[in-house]
Amino acid sequence: MTAEHLQEATRTLGAVAPRSLDTRPPPDHAPRSASQGLGHVLPRLEIQPGGLMRLVLCDDHKLLLDALSVALNDNGHVVDNRHVVVATALDPDEAVEAVREHQPDACLLDVHFPHSNGLNAIGPIHDASPNTKVVMLSNSIGGGLVADSIAEGAQGFVGKENPIGVVIEALELARQGYLAVDPVILRSALRTGAGDDDPLWVLRFLTEREWETLRCIMDGLSTEDIAVQLGVYRSTARTHVQNLLVKLGVHSRLQAAALMTAHASEETWPVHMRGRAVSCT
Repeated sequence: MTAEHLQEATRTLGAVAPRSLDTRPPPDHAPRSASQGLGHVLPRLEIQPGGLMRLVLCDDHKLLLDALSVALNDNGHVVDNRHVVVATALDPDEAVEAVREHQPDACLLDVHFPHSNGLNAIGPIHDASPNTKVVMLSNSIGGGLVADSIAEGAQGFVGKENPIGVVIEALELARQGYLAVDPVILRSALRTGAGDDDPLWVLRFLTEREWETLRCIMDGLSTEDIAVQLGVYRSTARTHVQNLLVKLGVHSRLQAAALMTAHASEETWPVHMRGRAVSCT
């Protein structure tokens, strides 16, 4: 992954993924590999009411496409049948046209096609329907592939080996504005091509919510206080803290504060957060 891709990923994260992935942190003694996908880290979501989710599905395997359509249109454990597939496509060009016509909430898009690449359709999909979230679907989850997907503007990435519930959760997360990628896989993806000489390299990829959480940590706020400041549940605040620590590669809030104290300056912070020494709102 090139430096240009990293800069594009920075802009993408800031523009379309204002919140971090809402996942439960893994046990310290159970490291994950990229091939495990999202299934080992996604919790039972506190899904916010958002109405019916309209979907476009794209995969070159019609059998898989039909199975996904059935599962997403009639999935027994989803409350109030919250999803409807408005169109399916067998290649990225068809997907772009389907998105243009139906303006769906999300598009579930395969990565690999016989004569094309799903990544090349992410930009045209957003051009055709700016509010449509794109979640990539793939047989493999490698750091470079995930990073390239994010750089192109994808809001999520999920492996085909995962159960349908994980796919649904990724779609829900993307619709709610989260970057639907396991934080550990995300860190590995963004690390590709990053300079080893900058201890704060990962700050370029923090979401707005994670910057707010970091400000709260620097202000010495407790989890309860962070929840109040961010206007979220305590459990959600705890998740934001954990995701931030994972991205920073530290194990505690104290280490996160020490990292910033040692290496950050006022210019390190986003412009709108500079000079806010005692508040994160």
